[in-house]
Amino acid sequence: MGTGGESASARPKGNGRVAVVGVGSTGLCMLKALREDGYSVTAYERRDKVGGIWAYTDNTSYTTVLPATRANLSKFTCGFSDYPMPDKYPTYMQAHHYQEYMEDFAKHFDLLKDIIFGTSVKQARRNSDDTAWLLDIEKDDGTGETVEYDKIVFCSGYQTKASIPTFEGQDKFEGTILHSQAYRNADPFKDKKVVVIGLSSTSGDIIPDLMPVASKVYVSHRRGALPFKRYHKGTPQDLGITWRRRQLSHIATRYFPRASKWLADTATNFLVNRTWNLDPTWRLTPVPSITLVLPGSFELVMPLLQDGSLTSLHGITRFVGPKAIEFADGTVVDDVDAVILCTGYGADWNPVAPFIESSATVPNKPDYKGPPLYRLYMNLFPPKYADSCVLLNYSAFGKNNGFSFASVTAWAVSNVLRGAEPVPSREEMEAHIDRHHEWVADRWAQDKTTDTSAVRQWEFQRFLHTVAGTGMAENLGWGWKGWLFWLRDRKLSGLMNDGVETAHAFSFFETGKRPTWEGARDEILRVNDMVKGMFPAKKVDWPPEVESKVFKSR
Repeated sequence: MGTGGESASARPKGNGRVAVVGVGSTGLCMLKALREDGYSVTAYERRDKVGGIWAYTDNTSYTTVLPATRANLSKFTCGFSDYPMPDKYPTYMQAHHYQEYMEDFAKHFDLLKDIIFGTSVKQARRNSDDTAWLLDIEKDDGTGETVEYDKIVFCSGYQTKASIPTFEGQDKFEGTILHSQAYRNADPFKDKKVVVIGLSSTSGDIIPDLMPVASKVYVSHRRGALPFKRYHKGTPQDLGITWRRRQLSHIATRYFPRASKWLADTATNFLVNRTWNLDPTWRLTPVPSITLVLPGSFELVMPLLQDGSLTSLHGITRFVGPKAIEFADGTVVDDVDAVILCTGYGADWNPVAPFIESSATVPNKPDYKGPPLYRLYMNLFPPKYADSCVLLNYSAFGKNNGFSFASVTAWAVSNVLRGAEPVPSREEMEAHIDRHHEWVADRWAQDKTTDTSAVRQWEFQRFLHTVAGTGMAENLGWGWKGWLFWLRDRKLSGLMNDGVETAHAFSFFETGKRPTWEGARDEILRVNDMVKGMFPAKKVDWPPEVESKVFKSR
């Protein structure tokens, strides 16, 4: 299969015990890869099922998608490398579809036996002689214990800690102030006047949910936002992103950062204005740079703005009474019953991993006043413990498509932990971190809301592909191996370069560094044939309750 290389069966095996924290898509792939590479692995999950945020829960202290949440990426570009996405799912899957898919994946590979559910890792620390990891764990019944492992991988997600702003005078407010993390359904807001703060994927779920039951809904935002559409002329937007286009984008970003940013920003604002009939009073443009702020999806909010049932407001200035709020343009809204904060999340691993060092200042960037920057090589490995600890929740902008990149990440991490792939010396890692933090500081200077856990995509993804041994960079493109692959299998070469960016490509080439999957070629061909026959679609598969509003806005 693919190109030749050392047999995967000849790869050196790991030994010892590894703890994996969290079993969303990343944790499941991590558990599978480590187990296949010889480790004894135990995964801890505080929920009662696999799936991470896609596993809906009524526990309001956990971040969760809502039952009606739909993915921003189509099922064709979002899945596991060696486990095909079933045809029964709609193009844009809902929460229960993803949870079911991950549950089936876990059962298929017999992963559930190594997962301890209903258990939280409260803290990870080193033992007295600094030779192993001690994990303080707590079960749902309140009991706890300390367990010892040789290595630990944090897969607890990017969206675990609610970002909650405070406002002048909010102690005067007698209504409800609720972060979206605690929102589950619209029932508590029946016949209420509600202000939703923020335009994002989260508010894109909550606002349409509120509209049928609340007496009035407002959306408050301080600046523009990208009303991303899942479909473009009947075809999923993400199908336009191919391996070749991604690599060209990485080249442009690496060597011509200013020009590529200007081009991306100009094109984004042009397309937004061309796609939507925007009212200037909504202040959706200019859109924040997509190179600095990841866009959300709130296209179902747009018809509500267009028909006037939803009112756009400026950002909140202060609370001026028990039920009155003043906004930045001087508008005061009275009789407000509730404020829902769709103000984002962060990774909540700092209390769990106090050994991670941070930088409050940045070399050569004395004007940086942003949040502390954590010292992780490639935003993954703490230099002191790079051979035994990894954090997979501090790398914004780093993923490929959804959780399709989880397999690549897991193979790379396993190869490093078992010594099959070397990492630089500690001094070299520290120097790399300093340079990276200077890059982050430059981004923060351009937009104070940018995620400071960002990675340079071209560097981060190439690193993981290389260390994982996917063979993608060598065998696709214009190098001699790329031309050789084209001569040997022109159809597949064309589809892997310019067709659907499916995760099955990651399991195709034989390099000896990670397992291949014998079904990869057939599945790549099948997915591309399916997409070719389905799109452009005359009618997209929105749920009936939103379909009329979606098509009204087209």
